[in-house]
Amino acid sequence: MKKIFFLILAGVVMFSALGGCKDAGQADGSSGGLREFQAVTLDGGSFSQDDIGDKDLTVINFWGTFCGPCLDEMPDLADFAKALPENIQFITVCVDGEGDPESAKLILWEAGYEGETLISGDGDFENLLAAVQAIPTTVFVDSEGSLVGEAIVGGGHKDLSQVFLDGVNKALKEGGKEEISLEG
Repeated sequence: MKKIFFLILAGVVMFSALGGCKDAGQADGSSGGLREFQAVTLDGGSFSQDDIGDKDLTVINFWGTFCGPCLDEMPDLADFAKALPENIQFITVCVDGEGDPESAKLILWEAGYEGETLISGDGDFENLLAAVQAIPTTVFVDSEGSLVGEAIVGGGHKDLSQVFLDGVNKALKEGGKEEISLEG
């Protein structure tokens, strides 16, 4: 009996160490980015390439209402999003938001997140969503809709703001844009 308990405990520890809620992996850019798409927002609006083209960089966080690491990091992501300068936008994609919009809205409200959340879409959005193999995953998209920088996969980062700031600055630098610092 003790042996079974320790095997189960070891499995839980290994799963927790992965920090995600789906198979490990990342969006590798094979989707081609977000050049042509139409997405539906959690509040019933729409979001498209035009909304990405208005900013130097769009940070897109994929999460789910069922994902513990996603929920744990949401308040920090809300704070991070609020601290970004005007040329950078932060949006989320709730992978199960279409099926349970009220839970998604409650989670975002409790976390203090005030930005856009996408719940479905077509074209390049659908392709990017299919390329994301783990949640939470965050990708960076330039004003042309190209994936830039490196995806941030998994949760449990000790200094989430610094990890995300480093990701943003790497993506900006790759696009020849000036790096940022977070507002105080």
